[in-house]
Amino acid sequence: MSASVVAWSHPAIASTYRSSTDSTVVVLQETSPLSEKPWGYYFTKSAGRSWKGDIAISSKAAGAGQTLFTGTFQDQVMGPGTAMTCTGKIRIARQNPGVSNQIGAKVTWQITGGSGCPQVGRSVTLDLVESLPRPDRNGDFTSTNANTWMSETNGNVTWLAWRVVSSDGKLNCRTSPNGSLKRVYTSRDRIEAETRGATAFTFSNGAPWMSTRQGCYVRANAQYLQPISIPF
Repeated sequence: MSASVVAWSHPAIASTYRSSTDSTVVVLQETSPLSEKPWGYYFTKSAGRSWKGDIAISSKAAGAGQTLFTGTFQDQVMGPGTAMTCTGKIRIARQNPGVSNQIGAKVTWQITGGSGCPQVGRSVTLDLVESLPRPDRNGDFTSTNANTWMSETNGNVTWLAWRVVSSDGKLNCRTSPNGSLKRVYTSRDRIEAETRGATAFTFSNGAPWMSTRQGCYVRANAQYLQPISIPF
């Protein structure tokens, strides 16, 4: 186990968290058409090795401004080298939407066993924040900085939810980058990126544009839009 994490899965039913060092990713699937119980997985780095773990959630309870998930985990080393596995109990305290501008989660691993596990008997607690995209030095959002983990097999896709932050509270959405006007978003609207093609970004004259689920393109710059928390 390491000391850093993130959580995400299908965009409408979970969200992504990360540690300050980005060395761990935790994916918490709160609801799923394939399972009645929440579940998840994570990737982390520890002692120079990469680990992948699976999370089985056995209970979910409401707390003061947060939701508590408890269950078990099992992880294993990835790549060449001595095989090692660790098992134990896991607790995730996830802030409820609206508690703060950026949702956080406190994750605790209580390591109780495994094969060759170097940390049996230890507990590791990490404070995570939702993995909201951050623009580059020009304020642009692109596939390099505005993707998040979607699934174990699908990898990175564009962050789903956005809002208008332009000075006049409006954002033009065009039929193509720099094309004709199709509609105008306002600050009241939730803009959803077109994630079915994995990346929603395209470039025109060196500037990034984001395809939306309304079939039009908006300029992908922090002057005009910002990512928002994914609802649970």
